[in-house]
Amino acid sequence: MKISLDFLSSMCLFFHMRNILIVDDDITFVNSLIMVFGSDYHIEKASTPEDMERIFAPFKYDVILLDIRLDNKSMDKQGIEILKEVKAQDPDIPVIMMTAYSDIETAVEALKIGAEDYIQKNKVALSDYKHIVDSLFREGKLRRRISKLQKEVEKYEPGEIIGKNRKIEEIRKQIRLVAEEGKTTVLILGETGTGKELVAKAIHRLGIRRDAPFVTVSLAALNKDTINSDLFGHEKGAFTGATSRRIGFLEEADGGVLFLDEIGDLDNDVQVKLLRVIENREFMRMGSNVPIKVDIQLVAATHRNLKKLIEENKFREDLYYRLKTYVIELPPLRERKDDIPLLAEFFLDQLKKQDRSTPDSLSDEALIALKRYAWPGNVRELKQAIENAALNARLSGDKIITLKDLKAIPREDLTMLSGKGGNIQAGFLNILNRNNISIAERVALFELKMVRETLIESGMKKQEVSKVLGYNDRFALRRRILAIFKKFPSLRNEFEDVFNKFVKK
Repeated sequence: MKISLDFLSSMCLFFHMRNILIVDDDITFVNSLIMVFGSDYHIEKASTPEDMERIFAPFKYDVILLDIRLDNKSMDKQGIEILKEVKAQDPDIPVIMMTAYSDIETAVEALKIGAEDYIQKNKVALSDYKHIVDSLFREGKLRRRISKLQKEVEKYEPGEIIGKNRKIEEIRKQIRLVAEEGKTTVLILGETGTGKELVAKAIHRLGIRRDAPFVTVSLAALNKDTINSDLFGHEKGAFTGATSRRIGFLEEADGGVLFLDEIGDLDNDVQVKLLRVIENREFMRMGSNVPIKVDIQLVAATHRNLKKLIEENKFREDLYYRLKTYVIELPPLRERKDDIPLLAEFFLDQLKKQDRSTPDSLSDEALIALKRYAWPGNVRELKQAIENAALNARLSGDKIITLKDLKAIPREDLTMLSGKGGNIQAGFLNILNRNNISIAERVALFELKMVRETLIESGMKKQEVSKVLGYNDRFALRRRILAIFKKFPSLRNEFEDVFNKFVKK
């Protein structure tokens, strides 16, 4: 049976051990805190210089509890000094300052340096420490993720192809190659919204023609009656209404890059003329017999299947082979879902640069839902969804985008992605954490979880799910799921999406 990587990574997330460092020389107090935190946390303590030397590495901890006054005579540093060192090494780690004394000036100084909170020991119950740390753990994890994504975003120039997926890295290399060469005709293939125009602009910006014009022509938007004049220009008197000479897009792009978008929508008679341009880099204006030479790099793009159009006699085969001198094929977003967090952060950052009030980031649940959605509109749809979600979060007064803000994703898809009740992991964890759950029920639970994960990955195709999970066909998988729900009825509520897909008639 095959297990998806997303499923394995989500299981690692479930069992991630939370790490706390307690810096305090009051051993009795530290031991009391350890008892309060229990087995949910891995705790290390430091009370001597040797301890600090041995284990002090801020980046390995999720939260640090730090006493301001360390009375151990061997300690050569006090809490404020240690706080400064911590923040210098890892500014995103949450630090709670603790003291047995009331000292407003020190509290203010600690908060200015970057401490998350200031606790007076005799005024806070031990049980409250766990609630405070639980909250800071989530916030700290979020900040570190934001910081990491921000560093990735900063690697790219504005307008660059965003992503670190292997396919995107290869596309960047292809762009640089044809840009530096500067003459090769390029055909960009990809679904709507994958960024074909962005690639064309990058070819111009990074190439030897960067100081010359970049002319974009959306062929699907041109009027069929005037397309020849639009592309090739015309002489005065060439047709009724031609009261003066007109320079077409080809001449405008002379010396630079001409980007012909939606080349698959080009009429047959214009295709013949474009073929001559590619072969000889020359054309004639309408109403003239004088050839005009142009020095351009031609970049064309389409979301359509040109080979199929050739079979239907809607596209010239000779033009197709001229265009495909060098092909750059863009992957749909569903094939590079590892780039979604980076893209989402990039779009949020772009909104901030426009001086728009925008949430700082996305919640874990929102990011998981984004990664699981199929994105038929690709990167363009993601960009619009992020802008929509940012507005929804702003309306709610939220500092981060949560699952409820993703209103641009169809509700039925979001329900499938998030699980019953809108919380991706809550139902699963509630069952898993029950003390009386049997081994058989645990196995059934994981099996249903894999079915759900594979459903999402396959775009909700039952036959593909059955194949990936090792069942003979979808009917065999249906019988297995039906048997699970019959034996463990309580699981149906948490996996209603699976029930509706495979069992419900």
